[in-house]
Amino acid sequence: MQGSSPNPSTAERSSQGSDAARPNRWAHRLPWILIGLFCLGTAATTVRVVKQYQTPGPFDPSKQGYCDFHNGIYFPTSAWLRGVSPYGQTYAAEYPVARSVPFFSPAIFVLHIPWALLPLHVGEVLYFAFSLIVVWWIAALCSRSAKLPAGWQRSTTAAVAAGIVLSRGGHITLFDGYFTLLLVAGTLAAIHFGQRRPWLAAVGLLLASAKPTYILPLGLLLLARGNYRALVYGAALSILFAGVGFGWLAHHQGDGDIAAGMQQLRQQITETQDIHRGQLDESPVHSWTRIDLLAVVAKWTRQDPAEATHLLVMLGLLLPPGAVLWLRQRRGVDDGVAGLTGAIIATAMLVSLYHQSYDALIVVAAVTGIAVARLDAWQSLPSWQRCLLGLLLATPAFNYFSTRMVLSRLPIGETGTHLLTSVNGVALTLALVMLCLLALKPAADQYPSVAPAPGTDTAPPGR
Repeated sequence: MQGSSPNPSTAERSSQGSDAARPNRWAHRLPWILIGLFCLGTAATTVRVVKQYQTPGPFDPSKQGYCDFHNGIYFPTSAWLRGVSPYGQTYAAEYPVARSVPFFSPAIFVLHIPWALLPLHVGEVLYFAFSLIVVWWIAALCSRSAKLPAGWQRSTTAAVAAGIVLSRGGHITLFDGYFTLLLVAGTLAAIHFGQRRPWLAAVGLLLASAKPTYILPLGLLLLARGNYRALVYGAALSILFAGVGFGWLAHHQGDGDIAAGMQQLRQQITETQDIHRGQLDESPVHSWTRIDLLAVVAKWTRQDPAEATHLLVMLGLLLPPGAVLWLRQRRGVDDGVAGLTGAIIATAMLVSLYHQSYDALIVVAAVTGIAVARLDAWQSLPSWQRCLLGLLLATPAFNYFSTRMVLSRLPIGETGTHLLTSVNGVALTLALVMLCLLALKPAADQYPSVAPAPGTDTAPPGR
């Protein structure tokens, strides 16, 4: 009848239903596609570990598969259990390792006791599986802290996990078998739980305390943020575990005289640090993996800075981001590990003190937050600024030009090598400057959805 609304035909209804269902089918398939990418990256790393497996003993740069598990976890912890100091030359002579370990807290030996109690190859397989579990824990933390709807968290978690194993840092960490993922997980946990659950943050600080280059800048930045209880609890846990580690070694080194044993350990640590610094690829002048700002400067000035210089530069570089965090704390503004606060802390850690390219995994939560743009601080930015910031932060993770394999094949000379190996540090420094400037904007501009009513002076909480 003329003027009446025609009923859609069966074919039209079927077509409309099919169009509506298509996005739902993709939403259902997307996590599985991303899990497939994760499995592909894991399989590629596994094959490389097997093909380039390094038999415990002298270091062979052509075969590095699980070398750091041997040299940095399994044999040092095995020696610690016997009372042999992994920092000393007796350890280097008696165990199938490249050299004594550089200084990191003996708490890491205590934490890795279960692996040292296993046969070597069983420990290797189980530690690889454990590392993959840590990857998924990090990915889940990133997706939850980015404030995504429940329906998208599974896909985002899978995407972050796949991104980690496909990144340069994730791949090399799984390939070498180092404990970097524990350091990253601990750092992110300390930032994420620092405000609300200080005891969980303390566990994260315990993990981060294994390396001074992590715990020193992280502790100072959390202090500026106002996470006092987390720091007190974390210091207590870290001192307890380190005390057990040092006490056990000192007792054996000094034949029961702990004071004499501690003196021997002090001498051993001094010597092993000298050996560590004497390695050509550890020098910032020659390193292709260092991403801190001082390493960039050292590369171009051809000056190898002393440890005291590293500490002084760290304090100077932490002053601006520390002041920004203190100001945000005074305003009552804190958007967590995936927000502007977490991005400032993670980036400042990398820029201010000795860090390698694989350490850049600590910005994964900030990159996730920027990519999904659910938090107010990221939503308030123009798209081009978000893209630029995300690109700068992700540069070390995917810059494969600054690798030994690529650099050895490019005829670019010393200047070209310096340029390629400086990109990561420069990108992170620019990102830190951008983040600090963004944090100085009025709170109402950063958090429009919780802006105060007209006529009020109260800053939005941002939590």
